[in-house]
Amino acid sequence: MQFVSFPRAVRYFAAFAVFAALALLGPAAAAARRPSTAGHVRELARALDRVQIAAPVSYRGLSIYPVLLEGSDQLPGRWLTLDDAVAAGKLEVREKGASGTVPVVVVRNRTRDEHVFIMAGEVLTGGKQTRTIRHDVVVAPGQTIELKVFCVEARRWEGGKEFSAGKLLVPPSIQQSLRSGVDQREIWDEVARSNQALGAENPTGSLERAMRSPEVEQRLAEVRRRIAPEVPREAAGFIFVVRGRAVGAELFGRADLARKLLPKLIDAYAVDFIILGRDEPSGRRPDADRAAIGFYERICRAGSERAATPGAGAGIRTRASGILGDGVGLGSNLVHYGAQPETRIIYPRSEGGP
Repeated sequence: MQFVSFPRAVRYFAAFAVFAALALLGPAAAAARRPSTAGHVRELARALDRVQIAAPVSYRGLSIYPVLLEGSDQLPGRWLTLDDAVAAGKLEVREKGASGTVPVVVVRNRTRDEHVFIMAGEVLTGGKQTRTIRHDVVVAPGQTIELKVFCVEARRWEGGKEFSAGKLLVPPSIQQSLRSGVDQREIWDEVARSNQALGAENPTGSLERAMRSPEVEQRLAEVRRRIAPEVPREAAGFIFVVRGRAVGAELFGRADLARKLLPKLIDAYAVDFIILGRDEPSGRRPDADRAAIGFYERICRAGSERAATPGAGAGIRTRASGILGDGVGLGSNLVHYGAQPETRIIYPRSEGGP
């Protein structure tokens, strides 16, 4: 495979450049071979048509391929992540009503000119129990919405009404359950399996407490330390490949959103595929490039459709060609789209556990 040189000593190869000669033929020839995105909603098609994939950062069997978007960011305005908005007091998240209800929380954007992006799988702590977000959401300035959630702490129903940002994303195994249309009981079962495998079971069955346990947190910090500094700041997305198989992709409308959410994405994938996976030396497998490109091509061909989501954005959904994908757009621009293979990849636990 041929690599193309870009500024700042970062090497990129076009995602569609699966033939060595393609990079020599110029942009017109490359575009002619890019898979059609005609089956996608407008804003996602526009983003996929601009994708380039950078050389990966690899550690212990996990390769993260940064995704670049040709041209400048196209998502205008001022944007906050869930973590930043809650920390700054600009986003209020609370239980619904006087006594709360498990599947719904209330969110209010207190700003006058900043949109808040909340990503499916992000964790809210506090309230009467820890929750995770079910769908990507855009909360417009001044907007109050009811947000659908799942509980990820089965044995607690007490506490106050206010939530804080957990600064966590549920692992891909649980995200896949979210996308597969399971019920609350199945989410609790999945959390229990994850906590047990991590060796971090706790009295309330909290996923947050398991991922924040000292030994798990120490290992996640090491993975972040090895990967995050090597990812180019221009990246607007990522493709995750484990032992030669693509396990997920995340594409954002702005590089700054991708950069802020990268640490929790690394943690989530590391839980499933490093801490609970087979021990494997660092380095990129020779079949990883083909897996990353192939997954991008599958996403392009799978198409997408509109889906319901609260807030100001328009939901996006893919359930075709073995792809589970969800996201949100605003106007003609993509905010975020995440995708996983429909077939779950389960790796045996390392000897000795985490």
